[in-house]
Amino acid sequence: MNAAILTHSHTSPVSTERRPAAAGPPATTGGTSWLLPSEPSSVPRARRLTLAQVTAWTLHEFADDAELLVSELVTNALRHAGGPIRLTLSRCSVDRAFRCEVADEDPGQPRVCRPCDEDEGGRGLHLLDMLSRCWGSTCTAAGKVVWFELHPPAVALEAALDGARTTPLIVSRRREMP
Repeated sequence: MNAAILTHSHTSPVSTERRPAAAGPPATTGGTSWLLPSEPSSVPRARRLTLAQVTAWTLHEFADDAELLVSELVTNALRHAGGPIRLTLSRCSVDRAFRCEVADEDPGQPRVCRPCDEDEGGRGLHLLDMLSRCWGSTCTAAGKVVWFELHPPAVALEAALDGARTTPLIVSRRREMP
């Protein structure tokens, strides 16, 4: 099967740097999955399932971000796709990262948009970009899977420092008024 993969990382708009397309998804352990109906009650249920799983894995540092981002992805799946939604949560075995995948039946890839101040929606992917270490979307025979990873603070800090070493630093100083 030829699957198109869109990977997003914080160093470039579309990148395969952190999760090369040829490598596929990371090795995971302890994954669990639920099939959720295409109805609004699935959003709070997905949040509860995520918090329970994060607690069971003692990944407490991910609880708030995981709950928010899972809520965003499940809401997007409800809004833009028909049919059931599969929520899959797993731990990356190498670096203790948390991975979430939300599968739906819509083949359309997520698009980052620029919402106006008065728009009620359109900010979910911006939150995903700000809070996750990396995220992406994979086309499947039945639709797509949108995924994200959260990494422990020490791993995230190391990656940010690596990115800072390769990215020029622009310093802006504000002039003090007398």
